[in-house]
Amino acid sequence: MRIAMAGNTLAPAYSALLQKGYTVERHPELPDCCLASKNGYSFLADNPVELLGLIAMIEVRGEAWQASDREVEDFLQHLA
Repeated sequence: MRIAMAGNTLAPAYSALLQKGYTVERHPELPDCCLASKNGYSFLADNPVELLGLIAMIEVRGEAWQASDREVEDFLQHLA
């Protein structure tokens, strides 16, 4: 399978967020941003696909999600 970020991924990402139990709405003070909330966690992003990415990062890395110096170096070397 191959998938790319495009307009046709927004609705499925929104549905996936709802299936995961998140409430999703436009941020009241930042109308261009989406806000997903569940169990005291809030995620803010430009679109549902980005929200899913942030949530996946927390699911994998936990609350200590920040990158180490080594991870930043690896990222800069390979993807920046």
